[in-house]
Amino acid sequence: MNKTIALLILLLVPASIYAQARNEIPMYGGIPPNKAEAEADATLIEWTIQKFGSREAGAKNAIRLGFKYLENGDSSTAMKRFNQAWLLGGETSETDWGFAAALSYQGKFIDAEKFFLKARERDGKNARLLTDFGFLYQFWATKGRVDKQVQAQYLDKSIELFDQASQVDPAFDRVYFNWAVSLYFKKDYSGAWKKIAEAEKLGGKSIEQKFLKDLTKKMPRPATSSS
Repeated sequence: MNKTIALLILLLVPASIYAQARNEIPMYGGIPPNKAEAEADATLIEWTIQKFGSREAGAKNAIRLGFKYLENGDSSTAMKRFNQAWLLGGETSETDWGFAAALSYQGKFIDAEKFFLKARERDGKNARLLTDFGFLYQFWATKGRVDKQVQAQYLDKSIELFDQASQVDPAFDRVYFNWAVSLYFKKDYSGAWKKIAEAEKLGGKSIEQKFLKDLTKKMPRPATSSS
């Protein structure tokens, strides 16, 4: 390897790391793009308009892809898609929601809460958004390093948001499963079974069988909660 090639590698590696970090931070972390990134952004915008007809339509597609990656557990790629949506269509309730959801998967609860609050201000009647917001507090309470008092407060916040979501869309089954999980951690096993029954009436697709086994160990299913 000659000195010229070695020097190029030394110059290019830090730049690639920098670029990777930038597009995995909400709104690109406020970091201005370098020349190559600016050119890539311009190409993306041009391609998007040709493919989808407008930047806004392309942004919606990027949001859809972002949540698909989250479902598959890939929060890093999801964040990149949400950033593309922000680049194409600016800040919306959906970009704030996407950033919040990705951050919560990464355990960055404080930052996630900030984006969820912004998303709710823009779209406070979205049952799925409210459910994801509730899941943040549930996840924070059970996976974050918090004391018992704070854990109880976060579980109560999650339940409040699940209640709001159910009022907006009573037919959204996932809210009842998540609600049951929060009640489980509050040791309200009877209440958890009631929410499981509600989810089952709506098809129960969101219910995790492992959770049912764990709940049954704490309290057998009441006859009145049978599906």
